[in-house]
Amino acid sequence: MLDLHCHILPNVDDGAISLEESLGMARFCVQDGISHVVATPHHHRYSRPLRADILRHVARLNEELAGAAVPLTILPGSEVQVTDTSEYRSDFEAGLYCHLGDGHAFTLLEFSWEDERYPPGAPELIGWLRGRGMTPIVAHPERHDFFARYPARLRALVEAGAWLQVTVDSLLGNHGPAPRSSGELLLRTYPEVTLATDAHNLRRCSGLSAGFAWVRDRLGVERSEDLQARADRVLSALVGRV
Repeated sequence: MLDLHCHILPNVDDGAISLEESLGMARFCVQDGISHVVATPHHHRYSRPLRADILRHVARLNEELAGAAVPLTILPGSEVQVTDTSEYRSDFEAGLYCHLGDGHAFTLLEFSWEDERYPPGAPELIGWLRGRGMTPIVAHPERHDFFARYPARLRALVEAGAWLQVTVDSLLGNHGPAPRSSGELLLRTYPEVTLATDAHNLRRCSGLSAGFAWVRDRLGVERSEDLQARADRVLSALVGRV
């Protein structure tokens, strides 16, 4: 299984605070059946790790995992917050971002938690990325209350070509009742959804199998298998560096 959103790199952002915690998270992932994790450190106004930095951190963690005999592969990536679409385009074209798998198939986008910082040109940016052969995945939209208040805003992103990433902890109720309800609604409404952990530490690390089980119990085996097949499709693209 692939986890495409995880803050497993040690001492890079608000995720794992030490190598020991990273290794603990990795062992949990292996026990959960996860074979590949995309390390997605935050890229926003407070922290701007560049592609070269992320590749170095990922290589180091993979070396540590091999030395500790933990059978997990870390792939490079980042969770890029978009507040200014012109600035995003400029940095994108300058090659500053590390997209999922350090490839050109998928990228993980986050929007600000502040409603007033939501960029009005977001749908156009999604179309711009799709025009460059890249599928943008919107991180945890079920946790942004402005998407619940203004569903047309999220629908516009999907119609422009975005996929959505729903977090397992949201479905389990660990982020409160509103994200849980919103996550279920998104899974029922939009086909192109992926599940991810958005794990930050050992206390916020519920795995993927619990999420697939949740979907299977509430939405049926077919939907659960659809989500797993989509994750496999993403993994094939990332490993192949499409």
